[in-house]
Amino acid sequence: MTIHRLKLSLASASILILASLAGTPALSQSDLPDGVSALLDAAEAEGTVSIFVSSDARTAEDEARLEDGILNDLGIGIDIRLVSGAPDPVYIQQLVQQHNAGVEVPVDLFVTVPTLLGILNDAGAIAATDWVALDAKHDEIAQQVHGLFVAEFARPIFYNTDLLDPDDVPTSLDELLSEEWTGKIVTAALPDVFSPWAMGLGQEATLDMVETLFSDLRVGIAPAPTAIRTLVESGEYPIGFGIRISADQVANNSPVAYVPIKAPLVPRFAGVLEHSNHKNAATVVAWWLSQTEGGQALSAEVLDWPRHTMPGTDLYEMSVLTDGVYSAPAGWWMNEGVEAGNAIARLLQDL
Repeated sequence: MTIHRLKLSLASASILILASLAGTPALSQSDLPDGVSALLDAAEAEGTVSIFVSSDARTAEDEARLEDGILNDLGIGIDIRLVSGAPDPVYIQQLVQQHNAGVEVPVDLFVTVPTLLGILNDAGAIAATDWVALDAKHDEIAQQVHGLFVAEFARPIFYNTDLLDPDDVPTSLDELLSEEWTGKIVTAALPDVFSPWAMGLGQEATLDMVETLFSDLRVGIAPAPTAIRTLVESGEYPIGFGIRISADQVANNSPVAYVPIKAPLVPRFAGVLEHSNHKNAATVVAWWLSQTEGGQALSAEVLDWPRHTMPGTDLYEMSVLTDGVYSAPAGWWMNEGVEAGNAIARLLQDL
């Protein structure tokens, strides 16, 4: 697949997801795992689920589409509220403080990366949900943090198509790290931008990559990962490192496309809050988003929480372009991932 074809495919991603959703038959009660069926009445009686969606703005239309989806699939009415707030690490500290104070938390369901979910779990703020009893896929359960896999985001490399022709972009990390790209790359000086690369490169090679980027290639430093998108789209830098192309950029046909270099994926896991008054409803909604075709499709289309295995999403097209992705189970993130992040944090302080 060429990069131009990738861009066209990305532009049609929403259409493909909607088409697949339209063709997804409603689940019958007999199709549901016994553990899920046993929760439906209690979930509907609780009636409400508040889901944290980070700093992303959501609308009443988004909530309505999720409500219609779960009514169609599971036959229960749930009032779904999408709560925006501070970035995940900041909001998590607020939740820990509220948990320690013993007050009801403002959200019932938190979806984030395993390490951050681990902070909540270590504080006792995540309910010990038995996802196995709901027949969730074994490799999608993060037992250590009581989480259930929902989606992924990526730390890829992309470029401005007005500034670079497809034949001019680097096709390997070795090419990207050559002096040709000195001063032409923008990234963010945050450990979690780089630590996922340790899945594929190993920790030492990842540290070498970071040192080359900052010391030899003199990368531009964006104030936040999302700003990388703007700086590349505007043409201030031809190449951005460390964040996926946004849904808005795809919809607006912005001059950006992925560089064909294999990139790492970061999983998002859902955890039910211990002090939630809507645990049954939150558990059912998380299971639906994670384990059903309809839930996965709306997770990608409405929440911009895709999976690279779902055709029609940008992560799927990126994985085709780059001939695969780097990924690892939740246990890696809680152990090797944490070690890599700490080592990169120390390196960034020294550079």
